Amino acid sequence: MSDASSPSTRTFRHLADAVPRYDSFLTVAEHRERDRSLAAAHDHVTYRTHGETADSEELWSVTVGDGSESALLFGAPHPNEPIGSTTVDFLLHELAANDALRESLDYEFVCVPVADPDGVRRNEGWFDGPFTLSNYAQNFYRPPPDEQIEATFPIHHEGYRYEDPTPGTRVLADLIDDHDPEFLFSLHNAPFGGCYYYASERLEPLYDTLQSIPEDHGVPLNRGDPENHRNEAFADAVFRLPTFEDRYEEVTAEGAPREESLLGGNAVDYARRATDGDPPVEVVVELPYFRDPRVGDTTELDQSRKEVIREAVERRRPLIRELRAAVAATVEYFPDTPMAREVRGVFDWYASEDESRLAWAESSAEGDEPETVAQRVEEEATWTYHLLTNAGMLLRTLDTAAMTVADAGARRRLVDAKAAVERVFTDRIADLQRAIDYEVVPIRDLVAIQARAGLVCLDFLQQR
Repeated sequence: MSDASSPSTRTFRHLADAVPRYDSFLTVAEHRERDRSLAAAHDHVTYRTHGETADSEELWSVTVGDGSESALLFGAPHPNEPIGSTTVDFLLHELAANDALRESLDYEFVCVPVADPDGVRRNEGWFDGPFTLSNYAQNFYRPPPDEQIEATFPIHHEGYRYEDPTPGTRVLADLIDDHDPEFLFSLHNAPFGGCYYYASERLEPLYDTLQSIPEDHGVPLNRGDPENHRNEAFADAVFRLPTFEDRYEEVTAEGAPREESLLGGNAVDYARRATDGDPPVEVVVELPYFRDPRVGDTTELDQSRKEVIREAVERRRPLIRELRAAVAATVEYFPDTPMAREVRGVFDWYASEDESRLAWAESSAEGDEPETVAQRVEEEATWTYHLLTNAGMLLRTLDTAAMTVADAGARRRLVDAKAAVERVFTDRIADLQRAIDYEVVPIRDLVAIQARAGLVCLDFLQQR
């Protein structure tokens, strides 16, 4: 059991000692069984069911603590990101057993360990390892945007309405309505790079602590351009959480809003609409499975940002062309599955994003600035690896289609396309392995970082 030091100075450093040595990520069934057993063992823990998913998976929440404020924690809003589910598992068991820790935090902890059970099931092929770039990418699954948890919260904005949440999103929205949480902890992670944060508001007193926590566990801060070069930085590796209003303004600048471009809001978008009092704070902790120390290196290079971006985009163009060609040649045989629906258009999206990024670099003053080591790793390695994880979904889709199609000619087209994608996938993964100096981060370190960061934020909020 971990120590609880005085609230005014707590960084929860000793909490790391209590994190189990997870040697794999838990499956949906394992999470469910552990949560039921935990509730059966403790009177102050409640297990509650909330209906089913599209694939008839049970949706559930677990509540521990009886403080005057509520905190909503949810893991796997993106189902390829099980670090957060493991963090929720640890926090539930620690808060249930550690009376001193629980009583020092004036919160009711409402937890959804697995927000998207259907999607997590489709990722379980890599949960046991081996933890390699290739195995992760070949067993990767991410649903289409209109089936993602934090893109489908109901939203009303300037005449635009979205009311088509996924079953998991509906559960979270109902919990927000029922508990009016002060704090939302949305647990995400990236496959490769370093640690960075999103926050829905400025939390200046916490920046030094949040920046130091990952370094305590051997994970560098990501000092490149994680995810989007347009993100607003509050501090080093701490970014403002994008809102639905941001996306609305961006989309409507190009014409009338379309639902397929906008969809819904995220958790804090919905909570701001639903609450009667002060808006809640949402914090996201992004962590990598694979770390490369260069993502924290701000040394300036001899090349400008636009030169590096141009070179990286030009290297990706042939890869994207081959992947789009494979889809075009076989899409009529794709099964009607969430994975196939995502694969149909995802490479068009990557092509558009690359060209948009290049146009920004060539037209903005920032494009003339020197590129840093961290930014180059983000541009050349991280973005390319994201693309290859989607190539892994294409391979799985082609496999499924080839095994179920009846026509011999169609099967030959599918098998040929799969062979072509496998060749380019294998070559590009090998290129990445030669180009980057990565190692696997132990799961217990990832859990410790997320757990400590969340508790630091909670401790700050209850005192301010």
